[in-house]
Amino acid sequence: MSSNIVNISGYINDAPSDYDYLFSLCDRLCGIKDSEVIFDFTYCRFLRQNAVVVLGALIRVLQQNGNVVAFQLDTIENRVRVNLEQNGFLHRLGLGGFPWNGNSIPYREDRFMVEDDYADYLSEKWLGKGWINVSANLRDHIVSRVIEAYINVFDHAASPIGVITCGQHYPFRHELRITMADMGVGIPNTVREYLKQPQMSAADALRWAFEPMKTTKDQNNFARGNGLKLLKSFMEDNHGKLEIYSETGYACIDDKGNHFENRQRSFQGTIVQITLICDAARYTLPEEDDHNSDEWFF
Repeated sequence: MSSNIVNISGYINDAPSDYDYLFSLCDRLCGIKDSEVIFDFTYCRFLRQNAVVVLGALIRVLQQNGNVVAFQLDTIENRVRVNLEQNGFLHRLGLGGFPWNGNSIPYREDRFMVEDDYADYLSEKWLGKGWINVSANLRDHIVSRVIEAYINVFDHAASPIGVITCGQHYPFRHELRITMADMGVGIPNTVREYLKQPQMSAADALRWAFEPMKTTKDQNNFARGNGLKLLKSFMEDNHGKLEIYSETGYACIDDKGNHFENRQRSFQGTIVQITLICDAARYTLPEEDDHNSDEWFF
């Protein structure tokens, strides 16, 4: 059995250039079969939640391709290892002890859809930790929109690894970030097939997916196909950010506007990242007894 040593290096954040690095790893490794793949972290200094999610997805694909995956644990810098232990990444891979409460939204893998359990996870571990000041009513609205994106993976994406999720609270930046990824067919491919426009660019397909009254679901199930559009509205109103990488497409939705582009580096599947600002003054929350609260959100 041949061996491949993979060096994870640098400070891996969640800027487009960091995603390029992560996607290059996927391009290099996803085709390997029946080999040993050894991860070396000697030069790694920081991993954001998105890097943890992509590494987890990559490892599961490698394993499904018949590879033996190993970690050189003694090469992991202490603060990197502490974070990977706290969020449960190492435990999930059988490499560390149990996770504990901290600033992480726990790492989880959903090979099959467990809608109610995932909703509890989002409600309790993401929005229910006191990091942002959000009413129970609004929290439920946000969770329901993210759940739609989660369900869509199992309805359309045919992801061989299901959905992988992890998040992090960054108190000094006043930010709360959560990232979810699958290794399925991607949003652009789904849109192209639905519209029968095989030449449509990935950016144009993402732009179409965010347009009002546009969904690849049948009209009887229209409401369930609009989670991303409703998240878009919330991000624009509340200084948050919604980012999507799928194939070569990139979408960024925030209070500055909507940005769609085609990028050189491609990713098999879809990554959804949500950033919320942990500053109550930035949120305009409806009164619980306001009969227009639903209208406000939509």
